[in-house]
Amino acid sequence: MRKIRTLLFVLGVLLMALVPACRRIPMYEAGAGIYLRVSVDRSLDPAMEAQLDLNARPDLRDKVAGKMPELVHACFYDVVSHELVKEDFLSAEGGFVDVPAGAYDVIVYSLGTEATQVSGTETRAGAYAFTSATGARVKMQSVSTKADEGEGDEQPVVFEPDHLFVGRIAGAMVPVHPSDAETVVLSAGLSRLSESWILEVVDVKGAEHIRKAEVYLTGQAPGRFLWDGRTSNHPCALGFDTEIDVTKGRLVAVFNTFGRYPQAETDVIVNLLVTTANGSRLRYVFDVTSQWLNPDNSAQRIVIEDTVEIPGDDYQGGGFDPIVNDWDGETIPVIIE
Repeated sequence: MRKIRTLLFVLGVLLMALVPACRRIPMYEAGAGIYLRVSVDRSLDPAMEAQLDLNARPDLRDKVAGKMPELVHACFYDVVSHELVKEDFLSAEGGFVDVPAGAYDVIVYSLGTEATQVSGTETRAGAYAFTSATGARVKMQSVSTKADEGEGDEQPVVFEPDHLFVGRIAGAMVPVHPSDAETVVLSAGLSRLSESWILEVVDVKGAEHIRKAEVYLTGQAPGRFLWDGRTSNHPCALGFDTEIDVTKGRLVAVFNTFGRYPQAETDVIVNLLVTTANGSRLRYVFDVTSQWLNPDNSAQRIVIEDTVEIPGDDYQGGGFDPIVNDWDGETIPVIIE
């Protein structure tokens, strides 16, 4: 009997020695065990999807729908001070976060974008998505303005964004003592902060003479704040290339943007810059503001039906310097009639 008691005592000592080595996971304790459930919406408006052959162009689907992120950044802000209290990096499906008890406004956004950047996440109002400037500028001038007067609205040209997915939770409550029987779940649905548009120039005569066709689209928002979607104080121009369809005689571009700059007087102008095979550079300007603002344009499709004539190889004149070089650092005048 004494041997049995001794053996039990030794086993008890061993078990007590092992306890400090065990790590308790505080899944249901105050300040821990909050599960953030994340869902990413990559669906498209049927009207736009009908305009695009996405089955044949998986790269195009990724562009207009956005790539599925692997990670998201979750930021918890104090509802009174709006300052960042806690941040965490989770999978695209979400996960457990260790957050002190309290009330929070939450911003969750996707990671892994190539062109779109995010800054200012230290405060709720400061979190801002944007792309870099190219160095070029577009100057809007009327026909009555002389080129050397230096007047007009100058807009910087920025790179085209790729889609950032953003979700928000207002006034999320993290209790002091979560129930041991049920995990506290916060749900965040992420959607695209930017939008996709289609641009078509449908009547191009001499498309076979085009080496490159670029567009500078004015009146665009340079970025958006994550919490409320507002833009910064100045419009910009968006630069992107078009595809050249020689067979059908048209130019097509699918591009992403943070949207039109919201001031009522902001015009959306397509400034089409064409470089021909012999190095000549031509400019064509179209006001597409009415199409952009058309509430029935759910396909977000801009169609330019004016005839665009591209001269042949013997053409030596025109409104542009025939030397081919980069646009970076130049100021491009856009004359509005």
